[in-house]
Amino acid sequence: MDDRFYMTNRQKLLFMVEELHNRGFGKLRVIPSLSPSGVHWRCSFIDETKEHRCIASNWIYGYEKEKSGEEIKLTTQELADLFVKENFEFIEHCKGENEAYTKWYSSILAQLKKGELPYAFADWEMPKGIWRTSEGNDIKTLPGEEKYYF
Repeated sequence: MDDRFYMTNRQKLLFMVEELHNRGFGKLRVIPSLSPSGVHWRCSFIDETKEHRCIASNWIYGYEKEKSGEEIKLTTQELADLFVKENFEFIEHCKGENEAYTKWYSSILAQLKKGELPYAFADWEMPKGIWRTSEGNDIKTLPGEEKYYF
């Protein structure tokens, strides 16, 4: 078993969002964070109105391979199919375009190393204008991105 399955599976979740953006769900936003202990990575998905939310890290944890401590072998396209099927009510609120966000989001994915996860905030810090990563890197966010966090 790969000890890094946790990081790999969660990074695959982030790449799944890029696939969803490409399918016309451009109003889907990602809010990654750390648990109070700093041990667990959390990720919520919201629509641009902030009225609809999905705790994506719980969703990926519910996947059978994840529960058994294995890397998820589904492609990002297959994960996107599954996500849409299981979260249809939520994802419908994310239809539409936001070119500035989806371009920025794709650029952050391009900056991540294998298994590296970003976070927007943690209980002990709320960086302004950046997401930090599990590798200690900083990724510049879009102006005003913090308004979507709470």
